[in-house]
Amino acid sequence: MRRIAVLAAGLLIGTALAACGTTEPRETAWPDGLTAYLDQTRLQRNTGEAFVRLVNDTGSSIEVSRLEVDSDRFRARWTGSEPVDPEMDFDFDMPRGKCGEGGDADVTITWRETGEEAGEWRTSTGPAEDRYANVDRLLDRDCAERTLTEAAEITVGDPRVEGAGKGSSVFVLPVTFTPTEKAPEVTFDGWEGTVLFQLAAETPTWPRTAPHPMTGDPITLELRVLPARCDPHALADDKVGSLFRVHVGGPEVPDGASYFLPLSKAQKAALYDFLPGYCGWE
Repeated sequence: MRRIAVLAAGLLIGTALAACGTTEPRETAWPDGLTAYLDQTRLQRNTGEAFVRLVNDTGSSIEVSRLEVDSDRFRARWTGSEPVDPEMDFDFDMPRGKCGEGGDADVTITWRETGEEAGEWRTSTGPAEDRYANVDRLLDRDCAERTLTEAAEITVGDPRVEGAGKGSSVFVLPVTFTPTEKAPEVTFDGWEGTVLFQLAAETPTWPRTAPHPMTGDPITLELRVLPARCDPHALADDKVGSLFRVHVGGPEVPDGASYFLPLSKAQKAALYDFLPGYCGWE
């Protein structure tokens, strides 16, 4: 009798869960006509987010309550409740990515058809294309930063200005690389200028500079810059003028991979304060 009572109780609990919609979703094939893309907006480059865009051409309205992104370079997750009619972007926090190739990933969604009689919840896995390579570039930046910062401790020193006036002054930012000896095959391959600042001739510049291996004694290299333009509206509209790329080489690092040299607010302020004196706005 006790066994029968236990079985009956189990059936009642299962029925209650089904009525509440808490049963496990059924695995099904990826819906025909549903397309997934991976991307990142310019604003999300600052917030550290990315998104999956689902485009629904299935002929039915659908709702998504969970989304998981999985590749050999990163994993991420979104939960909530959103319709995909005809499309929807699902934002997620982008974790630090691993070295590798490409930004495509697999996407697993928990979904159901909606309408007068909502369908059962299902789970399906399909491909998500990084069609503009924005996620790939983001992952390459993570790879470059992770690789170089594991190979060396990097310290950005106090900025200074040498000389005065246009044609006679230069902004100098010393950067010290102290190898950890954990990855002596990793190299610093030079900096890259921005839309607002160009690199002076004495600066290690990618791709013309010989790579500096991260081994041996600490070495201090100078990021020496000049304004690339002096029109005031360029400064007013600028959003990326202080994002100097740090190029990195290594066994698992994609060719040309780089990340942005992290600058403090004070270092950025000094950089922008250099413009008026050089350009003659004062």
